[in-house]
Amino acid sequence: MVKKNILSVIFLIASLYIHAQSSIPSPILLWPQGAPGATGTTDEDRPAVIPFVPEKSKQNGTAILVIPGGGFTIRAVDHEGVLVSQWLKDHGITAFLLRYRLMPLYGRNEWFLDGQRAMQYIRANATTYRIDPNRVGAVGFSAGANLVADLGFNAILDKPNALDPIEKQSALPDFDILAYGSMSFPSDIRPERIQKIPPTFMFGTVEDIGSLTGMNSLFTAFVKNKVSVEAHFYRNGVHGSGFAIGDPILGEWTHMLMNWMQTSGFLSGNKRMTMKGIVKLDGSPLLRGMVVMTPVENPNDPPVVIYMTNTGTGELGRFAVPAEQGPIKGKYKVVVRQEAVRWTSNSRDPFMIKMMAKQKDNTLTETDRMEWGEYLRKRNLSPSIDHQKVFGKQRPGDIKDYVINVEDEKDLIIEVFSK
Repeated sequence: MVKKNILSVIFLIASLYIHAQSSIPSPILLWPQGAPGATGTTDEDRPAVIPFVPEKSKQNGTAILVIPGGGFTIRAVDHEGVLVSQWLKDHGITAFLLRYRLMPLYGRNEWFLDGQRAMQYIRANATTYRIDPNRVGAVGFSAGANLVADLGFNAILDKPNALDPIEKQSALPDFDILAYGSMSFPSDIRPERIQKIPPTFMFGTVEDIGSLTGMNSLFTAFVKNKVSVEAHFYRNGVHGSGFAIGDPILGEWTHMLMNWMQTSGFLSGNKRMTMKGIVKLDGSPLLRGMVVMTPVENPNDPPVVIYMTNTGTGELGRFAVPAEQGPIKGKYKVVVRQEAVRWTSNSRDPFMIKMMAKQKDNTLTETDRMEWGEYLRKRNLSPSIDHQKVFGKQRPGDIKDYVINVEDEKDLIIEVFSK
């Protein structure tokens, strides 16, 4: 009887394992007739992608190539591959898990070709997978991040005259996600190619100092060369944490990633536009605060956040938002947040402008210092507000949220009332 029970348990475990394996889609060969430079016929000689396609109702049209790490000697295909792909799928993103070639059978040339081909395959089959070919990114972990960065620097843009329809497509990702891995910024990269480097999101930890050193260097190079980049480096966390699903601290990086993708417009194909206008509270310009605009009709459209600092010499309460941070046409829920009742930026104060210019030029005299000190004593720098005041309705008695319709790039008046 005991033996029978043991056999039953073994059979159950085997059945669960088979079921788990069968839930993973079948690989699709990137070169069905054989990959260039292949020296064998096993899976390790046949690069492929495994597509993880969301339900049609969940799809947002975004696709991401998932490249697990492993030092180019293995592929951490589970926690940096399948789990990541399933997470992306659950969030409406079509994921393609890359099976790329490894050392010592192959080298950088081959796995780079595999990454390029995968990007081209995704775009060539955009209609089949119901994705936007202009919103195809790549996420890599450790060595996989090295490959993603390599694609961002060196991938071919397109071959319009190629006989192979897949090779006609660009292999350059529309955005890069580098997790605890990077590569050096190429010293010989041409200025026109720098402009093509995809917007990049970086994640790592201080504890993983080996990876952090390279990532920090690349981040600095990106900033210096005006490449769009955002980085989040946590204090603790071992190398190889993947998406850190379930970790209450590191796991937050995926939420930051989704916020970055949404605010960057990678989760929506709707065109963004510039926006300008003025913000008023009780009929007067909002001196210090922010306006948060949340899309009403499509949750994947980017939100818009306007910080009212009233720096510079323009009209009080006036704002201007560039297209890359702007809205799409449609309805937005508006919340106005007041952060100060009394606020004067130094850049608007003629006396402060004069004194700070002298300080910068090292021409500040002792008389100037005395005059500046007396001016400081006369300024009212005491608190002007007891807490942030939030206005989610245009008027206090309103039942409905404050919703505006953004139709064009003409001046927009955002106005709320406290009474």
